[in-house]
Amino acid sequence: MRILSQKLGTLLGLLAFLPAPWVGAVLARTPQGTWEGVMGSGTHPFRVAFVLERNQGEYHNVDDGIHGEPMTILRRGGKIQAQTDGGGTLDLSPSGDGKVLTGVFRQGIGRDSQQSLVGQNQSYPVTLHPGEDYLHPRLLPDGGDQSRYQYAPPPRMSDGWATGDLRSSHADLSKIVGVVQGILRRKFPFIHSLLVVQDGKLVLDEYFYGYGQDDPHPVMSVTKCVFSLLFGIGEGQGLVQPSRRLFNYFEDYRARAGWDPAKDSITLGSLLTMTSGLGCDDFKDSDSCSWKMFSSPDWLDFSLSLPLQNPPGTHFAYCGACLIPLGVILERQSGLGLTQYAQKFLFAPLGIQPPDWWEGPGGVHSPAFGLSLRPRDMAKIGLLVLKEGDWNGNQVVPKTWIEECTVPRVKSEQTGNKADYGYLWWERDALWRGKKLRVWDAWGVGGQHIFIVPALSLVCVMTGGNYKDGALSDNSFTIFHEVLEAFP
Repeated sequence: MRILSQKLGTLLGLLAFLPAPWVGAVLARTPQGTWEGVMGSGTHPFRVAFVLERNQGEYHNVDDGIHGEPMTILRRGGKIQAQTDGGGTLDLSPSGDGKVLTGVFRQGIGRDSQQSLVGQNQSYPVTLHPGEDYLHPRLLPDGGDQSRYQYAPPPRMSDGWATGDLRSSHADLSKIVGVVQGILRRKFPFIHSLLVVQDGKLVLDEYFYGYGQDDPHPVMSVTKCVFSLLFGIGEGQGLVQPSRRLFNYFEDYRARAGWDPAKDSITLGSLLTMTSGLGCDDFKDSDSCSWKMFSSPDWLDFSLSLPLQNPPGTHFAYCGACLIPLGVILERQSGLGLTQYAQKFLFAPLGIQPPDWWEGPGGVHSPAFGLSLRPRDMAKIGLLVLKEGDWNGNQVVPKTWIEECTVPRVKSEQTGNKADYGYLWWERDALWRGKKLRVWDAWGVGGQHIFIVPALSLVCVMTGGNYKDGALSDNSFTIFHEVLEAFP
């Protein structure tokens, strides 16, 4: 026994001096390092990265704003089993050649789970490959961080964009270079894209953290602004009107026990301006009702059953759950599913391929969130609004609706966000060379924006992953103002 112990000790001593990956293969038979890829499938994939060391690691969900969540690794044979501090569990198996890891991730019910698109106790397939692109603003070919930026005009692609060159414009290129270098050097962390359209041409098209021109990005509440355009199209077709009463479309609710007759005065317009009076405020409620809806089995019933807390039309309360009926009404009036309607009347005319749109129970799509778009397609939405609904001579959205949805209907004193609110669009003033310019803003949590500046014929698009840090999310406004100052 003593000799056996001596031999075992010698073997372990030799292993200690061998390269770490080889030791991992012998002792744990599992890969180490950083692995990145896709978690989930269908209409809700997430870009994720897992840092796998011998006993610990990190979980990064780029599309859900989880950055560096600690993880304890438990290994069993050739598999990897791990648990995050948030209660998530990970089971992975390497391929025969060790170049791919596949398995399942189950979201826990720990921290951040209440504000996560990854559902509690839900399992998602995971496919990973070695790489660190998702964890760095941009990597050089040798694997180092890129810190210097040299401007190049956007590439011409088959998506219909006319591109321009800032070097031949009157823009201050040094300011643009400074902004992009600020992102590369993590002055502005977790910014995923920055695009600028000037005079109808795409002049800046930059991507970070592994994103590229062809990659869709969750746009969060920018979905609301896209739906506003769909509602406007529907109004032009005679299908819907802001003045119509909500419960005229859902008359059976009036016969239910506990019906509040005051809800009869809720109009579609009051839903579009977040003044329905329904008891839901995503900005102020610690336990957001919209997240409760997300985990409920019937999104429409959840929305229509919300109690009335204020007289309709009198009180601003930002409520994503309240918009569910609008999508259902447009579907019933048009005879098309919401995604079909959007593709036929909005996306296809702009040359946008059918995007992912998160699907809820019973095939319901929320007008409030769940849409994923390429940033270049977000820029098309911005240019469409800038051109008052016209796209290459085709009036896609009625001009009258563009005017209606961007009229400030709720003042900033009521919204509490230093911005007025129209029909699902934010409107704010921006300082530009000592002057105030009016800006329309499609704004989604985490740093998703379509800024439209009519006075400068300018559109600025940003995507990001700052969902859980308001201060970092506000960097998007800083970047926008710095970009604005670059243009004459």
